[in-house]
Amino acid sequence: MSFLVIPLLLLPLHTQWRTRNIPTITIVVSLFFTNLIRGVNTIVWAGSVVPKLVVWCDITTKFIIGIQVSIPAASLCITKHLESIASLRQTIETSEDRRRRKIFEICMCGVLPCIIMALHYVVQGHRFDIAEDFGCIATVYVSWPALLIVYIPPLLLGFVSFIYATLAFYWFMKRRNQFTQHLQSSNTGLSTSRYVRLMALAVTQVIVETGLGGYLIAVSLEGQPLRIWDNWADVHSNFSRIAQYPTVLLPDYFWNRLLLTWYIGPICSLDFFIFFGLGQEAMGEYGRAFTWIKTRVFRQTVKASDSVLPTWSAPHRTPRAQSADDVDMVSIDDKWDAKDEQVDAESSRISYTPTQPSQTESERPPRPNSAPPMGAMLSPDAVTDDARKFSLNLPRL
Repeated sequence: MSFLVIPLLLLPLHTQWRTRNIPTITIVVSLFFTNLIRGVNTIVWAGSVVPKLVVWCDITTKFIIGIQVSIPAASLCITKHLESIASLRQTIETSEDRRRRKIFEICMCGVLPCIIMALHYVVQGHRFDIAEDFGCIATVYVSWPALLIVYIPPLLLGFVSFIYATLAFYWFMKRRNQFTQHLQSSNTGLSTSRYVRLMALAVTQVIVETGLGGYLIAVSLEGQPLRIWDNWADVHSNFSRIAQYPTVLLPDYFWNRLLLTWYIGPICSLDFFIFFGLGQEAMGEYGRAFTWIKTRVFRQTVKASDSVLPTWSAPHRTPRAQSADDVDMVSIDDKWDAKDEQVDAESSRISYTPTQPSQTESERPPRPNSAPPMGAMLSPDAVTDDARKFSLNLPRL
C-alpha cells in the first residue's frame, strides 16, 4: 500500500513546486520518504528479523524522527500564513514580507527537523530495533529528555497550528463576502478554492499528527515507566546493539502502535491527493503531461481541439459609466463615423474656380457657350457665315 500511494503524491508535486510553496512541498517530500522507507522495510523484513541493510536503517530511522516534526511544522507555516491573510493585518504582501516568510518556513520545515534528528542521539539507547514484518525502527530511551526532544515538539507544533487554524477560519467566516476581492488585491497568489483546500489540508494534518503524538506518549508511558537519565555512559552503553523482535514476542501495545504509525503515512498521502491532486490546476497539469507523452513518446499529432493549452479571447469591453458631464459626449466609434461623413460631404462640395484669363486670351474671340445639340438643322447662310469667319482668322502664309 505504501508503494501504491507514492504516484498519487508525485502527481500534484509539479504544481506545488511551480508555486514555490515550501510547506506543501515539505509535506509531499516527507510523505514520499515515509512511504518509500516503510515499503522497502516491509519487503526486506517480511517474516524476518535478520539484521541487514544496516546503513539503510541508520539513515532511515533518523529520517523518521525528523519527519515526525517536519509535517506538523509545515502545517504550522500554512495555518500561520492563512491566518495573516484572513485577518487583513497585511493588505499587500511586499517582496520583503515574502522573503521573511520564506526564511521562517525554511527554518521551521528544514532546520528544526535537522535539529531534532541531531538531538535524538541524546536519547538513543542503542542503534535501532528490528520488528518482524515492519523492519528497522528508531529507538528512544523513554525519559524526561525523550519527552522534551521527541514527543513534546510535534504536540506543541500541532497545538499552535490548531490555534492559527481556528483564527483563520474565524476571520474567513467573518469576511467571506469580501474575501475573494481581498485575495486578488493582496498579491498572495491564492484563490478562494486554494485557500479552503490549504486550510482543510492543514487542519487534517494537525488533527492526525496531534492525535498520533498524544497516543504515542500514552502508549510509551503505559508500556514502561519513565527511566532515569543519569549519565551519558549509562544511557549509551552497548550502543551498537540491534534488538530483534519477532511477532510472537511483541507486546500488544507495541504491535498496535506499529500498525497505527504504519498506516498513518498512506492515509495522509491520500488526504493530500484528494485536496491537491483533484484540483483544477492539477487537472491542467495532467492534460499537459498526457499531451507531452502522446507527442514525444508515441509520436502522435495533437489536434487543435485536443490541445490543453489555454486559448486567448479578447476581453469584454465594459462601457464606462457616464456622469453628468459626459451626457453630451459620444463614443469613439460614433466620432469616427461622424468624421467620415464630414469628409464625404466636403469632398462632394469641392469645385474648381477658373483663373482670370490673361490679356492675350481676352483678345481672342469668345468660344460658344455650348455646342449645338446633336442632330440640330443649320441653315446654309449660317454655314457660309461661319466659314467666312473662320477663313478670316487663318494666318496668311
